[in-house]
Amino acid sequence: MIKIGGPGPKDHPAASHKIVHNYKTLTEMFKTAGYEVQLLEYCDEEGKFHQNNWNAVHGVIFRSKKFDLRNQGEKLVFPSLIIDAYKC
Repeated sequence: MIKIGGPGPKDHPAASHKIVHNYKTLTEMFKTAGYEVQLLEYCDEEGKFHQNNWNAVHGVIFRSKKFDLRNQGEKLVFPSLIIDAYKC
């Protein structure tokens, strides 16, 4: 559903999307800038959802499998790409 130019009419908030990143492009971008990267929540090339353990003490991300009420249960409704990028 997410795509360049947005999923709907020209006045849709996502109409300004110019690029759609995935876990590989974001990981590479941050690594090139000198960051260490940990993938927290993402979907792979086959659309399979992956979730690594992360602690909300470091920041709550509401649009996540962990906290978004729409994503509770067996089916993900709004998965997000969530990474942690940090410099040592």
